[in-house]
Amino acid sequence: MLQELNAPPTPNRTSEFLYLGREASVEQRIAASCGVPFVGMRVGGVRGKTLRAQLQNSAQLASAARHAAAALEHFKPDAVLATGGYVSAPTLWAAWRKKIPAVIALPDLEPGWAIRATWRFSKQVTVSFAQVLKFFPRGRATVTGYPVRREFFQAARDAGRAHFQFDNALPVVTVFGGSQGAHALNEIVRVNLPALLAATQVIHLCGAQSYAALHAERAQLDPARAARYRLFEYLNEDMPLALAAADLVVARAGAATLGEFPAVGAASLLVPGLFAQGHQAKNAEFLAARGAAEILAEEKLAPAFLPTALNLLSDRARLDAMRRAAKALAQPDAARRVVDVLREVGA
Repeated sequence: MLQELNAPPTPNRTSEFLYLGREASVEQRIAASCGVPFVGMRVGGVRGKTLRAQLQNSAQLASAARHAAAALEHFKPDAVLATGGYVSAPTLWAAWRKKIPAVIALPDLEPGWAIRATWRFSKQVTVSFAQVLKFFPRGRATVTGYPVRREFFQAARDAGRAHFQFDNALPVVTVFGGSQGAHALNEIVRVNLPALLAATQVIHLCGAQSYAALHAERAQLDPARAARYRLFEYLNEDMPLALAAADLVVARAGAATLGEFPAVGAASLLVPGLFAQGHQAKNAEFLAARGAAEILAEEKLAPAFLPTALNLLSDRARLDAMRRAAKALAQPDAARRVVDVLREVGA
């Protein structure tokens, strides 16, 4: 949220921010590290849950809406920026009730159920690509691109490899499944770790739940192989370097792939998650259709992961073409465009 959005731009101008998000989350830790005030809310999804979970989470949503309303009343923002999903719904509802203009930033290629249910509470929806405009009435959505930190555009391959202390003579694979990790990706790495490390160096972001098991797996490796394996629960500041260092990124196909991978110019092997209305499949198909990624279905992961990854790594021309295709999708001005929309609705 921003205060004083309608003030004229000046060289010394600052804005005030308040972050409303899920309690005890990764975003809460990041906000704290950046010095951004954070209000945590207990909130859970409803769609696809058991009846008991639906009732419990519905009560949490109602409580979170009251919590959000109190935070808005105290902070008095000029505008609200929501990034979609069930976590944003209580704040969007509270902002609409208080007549505070809201903008929804939709990173995916299709709106999920939460945005379909809440976009009417906003003044504008910012989208990553023109293909997404069809989901909203004319004039209610604006193409801005996907905002990412400038460090993603600045990250270089040599700097990434030096940071992680890798041998330049060996290829690098970066594996991650989002801020909480992805069990399927973690397991396929664990099972294939010796074979993978025989040919590559690996940066693996596994999430908190799988870290202990994978750390124990690493301890059993030959020291020379273990030296090729960098294991982390999560990376924030170093994430641009982790992507830039990689010859190939193995990942889910969450919204970040549409912004961060093009910014870095990452060639990727995408394994879309089978959840959230299949929006990850649409993201993966978008990148694959433009030559920036290859898709591997989760049901084929066990037999196909290792040969597919190794075949891609052995085809330098293909990887170079994928990197160029990804880079062509980058939109460095996306953050400024989103801010322009916020200033307009908050004026």
